[in-house]
Amino acid sequence: MNRKNMIIAVLCILLIASTSISYHIYQQQQQVIDVQENIIEKLTRAGSAGNAGKEEEQTPAMVNVNVSEPVTESESGSCANIVAVRSDTHSGVIGKVHVELREGNGNVLVNTNPFVESTTQYSVREAVKVAENYTNINIANRDIIVYFDINGTLIGGPSAGAAITAATIAAIENKEVRQDAAITGTIEEGGRIGQVGGVFEKAVAAEENGMELFLVPMGQKKLIYYEQEIREREIFGFTFTRVYYTPKEVDLGEYMKGKMEVEEVSTIDEVVAYMVT
Repeated sequence: MNRKNMIIAVLCILLIASTSISYHIYQQQQQVIDVQENIIEKLTRAGSAGNAGKEEEQTPAMVNVNVSEPVTESESGSCANIVAVRSDTHSGVIGKVHVELREGNGNVLVNTNPFVESTTQYSVREAVKVAENYTNINIANRDIIVYFDINGTLIGGPSAGAAITAATIAAIENKEVRQDAAITGTIEEGGRIGQVGGVFEKAVAAEENGMELFLVPMGQKKLIYYEQEIREREIFGFTFTRVYYTPKEVDLGEYMKGKMEVEEVSTIDEVVAYMVT
């Protein structure tokens, strides 16, 4: 084999390898883009389909952790809407977190069905601490029972922290939480609301389930999605396709204008002002 043929052979091998790697990367990125495009499509037509496509709700059995004594009648209680993203379909789902106060010894009890990850359990305890500081009411002689009602088998992550805190404050003060509103956000020390992921998917789920108000952490009303662009190039008689993804900014408030109000919050004080009545 002469030098020219050897160079051509090496170039062909490199081109084939490059094409194979590019195709593999394309397949992975395409999955992400498909999900994002589906979300964008839903956002643009949100409200037109109403609740026709809602999944059938599941009512999980309630099993409270550390509850060994007979259950007593609840002194007071409240519930708030929570939103999450399913790990299998990457779609948003909506459910509720229930908070009850009963006579007890200051315990914080969390149910285990659906399964609750340790990050969520920690978030519950932080929510109770923030709620107690906010209300300035000593609840050492009462137990707080928290349980979730959501279409899914796993509750993970701290993004329901703000909703849990709002429901706990309402229960302590014997008030109610707006049922036409939902919030996503962590609860941090001092009552700050922290940022979360999956805001697009959660917004779609909230709107499709009839929410009129959706609260998001400060700075997350404007989101980034990636627009696909395909370019073709011919080299040595071979046509190569490259896929590029250009970041685009979306104002969630503009997409939901006239369908659902979207507001940013940075502290639990702002959350209470919007949600607790």
